[in-house]
Amino acid sequence: MMLSDEVLPRVLSIQSHTVHGYVGNKSAVFPLQLLGFEVDFINSVQFSNHTGYANGWTGEVLDGGQLTALADGLARNGLPPGGGYAYVLTG
Repeated sequence: MMLSDEVLPRVLSIQSHTVHGYVGNKSAVFPLQLLGFEVDFINSVQFSNHTGYANGWTGEVLDGGQLTALADGLARNGLPPGGGYAYVLTG
């Protein structure tokens, strides 16, 4: 059990996301939280389902400008608290 004054290790996870199925952030964030990490996540893509389905998928891909805008928004607000991430997870 963590004491209230302990700083939890913080992870930035930049991965894909699907509405149906478990890949990328959808499969990584919850287990990390169970292990005691604070997790901020950015979905690099958001698709309806995995790209291997016979009838395809729909969705969007985050471009470099959008990723930069998200990082800038965090920085402007002094986030994450404590000054940074202990770990970065990409996939």
